[in-house]
Amino acid sequence: MASAAGSVPDDLAVDRLQMMAHCDATQARFLLEAAGGNLDLALQMAIENSDMGEAYAQHEHLPGAGTAAAAGFGFQPQSRPQQAAVGQPGGAVGGPPPPRPRAPAAPRAAGAPAFAAPLSLLGLVLRMPLLALGFGFRMVRFTLLNGAHAAAVVGDRVLPPRVMRVARNVAAALVAGAGGGEELDPAGQAAAFVVEFKAAYGDRHPQWQESGWRVACQQARREFRFLFVYLHSPEHENTDVFCRTVLTCPDVVDYINANFVSWGGDVTAGDAFVLSQQTQLGVTRFPYVALLSMSPADGSNRVQLVAAASGAAVRDPGALLALMRDAVANYGAMLAAQRAEVEEREYARRLLEEQDAEYEASLAADRRREAERAEERRRQEEEEQRRMDEERRTREAAEAEAARLADAAAAVERRRLEARAALLPEPPSGSEGSAAIRLRLPDGTNTARVFPQGATLQAVFDFVDSLDATTYSRYHLVANYPRRVFLRAAHGPAQLQELGLSPQAALFVQPDE
Repeated sequence: MASAAGSVPDDLAVDRLQMMAHCDATQARFLLEAAGGNLDLALQMAIENSDMGEAYAQHEHLPGAGTAAAAGFGFQPQSRPQQAAVGQPGGAVGGPPPPRPRAPAAPRAAGAPAFAAPLSLLGLVLRMPLLALGFGFRMVRFTLLNGAHAAAVVGDRVLPPRVMRVARNVAAALVAGAGGGEELDPAGQAAAFVVEFKAAYGDRHPQWQESGWRVACQQARREFRFLFVYLHSPEHENTDVFCRTVLTCPDVVDYINANFVSWGGDVTAGDAFVLSQQTQLGVTRFPYVALLSMSPADGSNRVQLVAAASGAAVRDPGALLALMRDAVANYGAMLAAQRAEVEEREYARRLLEEQDAEYEASLAADRRREAERAEERRRQEEEEQRRMDEERRTREAAEAEAARLADAAAAVERRRLEARAALLPEPPSGSEGSAAIRLRLPDGTNTARVFPQGATLQAVFDFVDSLDATTYSRYHLVANYPRRVFLRAAHGPAQLQELGLSPQAALFVQPDE
């Protein structure tokens, strides 16, 4: 809300006063400007002065009214400002009075009356039912407008043109009948303008954007195109001729749709009225068209005026086409440079992403190769460890076997020495009670010995143990006819005569190993 005398009330203060005082936007803005921006004082003035007709009549004749609202919307003129004034000087058609003038600011009172706050609270309480009812009417109006627009879009495709013209006239009547309420949002205003324009001038027209002009500028920036703006003044005497002969001309429509994003608005509505009050646009005559650009290089919402024309400069299609073609020729390089800059940034971004992806892929490949090398080293180390373990086990087994064989050989040698020491003297062959034993060794050699009377089988085992050919630790003796097996432990103490081995016998030495 404005805080000083002469300042322009903001939209929030205007909306609040509309709801509290149940008045339209023009009355609310006039009261706020007259109250120096004091909302309580403006509400008190609305309560005390229910008829503001005389004040409005005086206000409309004040010079310079309505110019304060032009500041503060971020417009930046181009370096060639003379292009923006095409068609303004020398126009044959005089401009209408400035649209929707605003009241000049009144000096702010030294202080609000002490009873202003209670009165404002009382007024708010008393008007709550009316405000709720007004809100319901506004919602119905918004629903009707959007429903009519949706029906028109569907009807264009399924109904004959004659039926659609009748339907558009009905829709225009509905819009006109709903005009007494509060203004729609910018998108609703744009949709209502499209419905009214189609109802009045048919389907051949620029592809109007059904959004606020700021949103349309954003879309034009994304598409690297200029925004074609048409400010529609229904009260102006040349508006109808311009729309029927110029704005719906096939060449003009085709050129606009092919090269620009187009937006149109009724200056009697809020969004188009705000745009018409921009100082840089210089809206003094109607019909009025302009080309706007919003630079995509920065993130700001600054709008640049590329070209503008009004009055006689746009009286015929050729003049409007020449204006637009000149603007494209003079400023098209700007859009090309902007597009190239954005594409260069996008290319740099993609290149950086690709480089990052390649770097990450290289790192992943290096990590994979390193993991493979580590796995190969681990496998080789395990294989080497297994080989060394096998060699160690083989070596240990060989050493154990060698030790066993050495121990066995040593045991056999000790047994041989002990057996030789224990051998009985050999009696003469054929002596009484002697036994001649013939032995066949495993290597095929034969040997024999005579044992004295009373000798045991152990003496035979001692003889076999004393032989150099006996290298085995355990063995037994076998007689073939009849076959009998003699074991050291079982038969060693028995005498040879008891075993039937006297006076002679033949025995085979068979190792147990």
